[in-house]
Amino acid sequence: MKRFLVIILTVAAMVGRAQEPSGAPPVSKLDEFMETGMEVEGVRAPYYDDDGNLQAQLYGGYAKVLENGLADVTNLRVDVYQDAEVVLMIFAPQCFTKVIGAGEEKALTVFSDGDVLIELPEMSIFGRGFRFSSTDNRFEILHDSKVLLKESARRMEDVEL
Repeated sequence: MKRFLVIILTVAAMVGRAQEPSGAPPVSKLDEFMETGMEVEGVRAPYYDDDGNLQAQLYGGYAKVLENGLADVTNLRVDVYQDAEVVLMIFAPQCFTKVIGAGEEKALTVFSDGDVLIELPEMSIFGRGFRFSSTDNRFEILHDSKVLLKESARRMEDVEL
């Protein structure tokens, strides 16, 4: 169980800092191009570690930039990778994202009053309302959270809760 919580917290750290893989040419960050009223369909944003390994990939079906850099994102999915395999997925039908700060001191916040689902091989976690801040790398489900253990988790040995 501790391993799963570490993975969830790792998601927070990765989503907070988008990077290009090592050796890639420098690319301007997405928030530098965001203008109020801009609409984008089929959003995909990969996140790499310092060694160029894919850590997470954020997908959005549709995003619209609102006032002050706030973006309304629908059909959010975040895939989290470990050793080149997806180990965790986060789904939300609708959320808001905002990059706060300037220069290298930017932080990402993601929040919603809607549903959220976190899928792991051994369990599913779902609830209503969530918020994430890359400042403290915290992902929090606000209401009605539930954990559903899958059969594979019930047979696990050597797991300390």
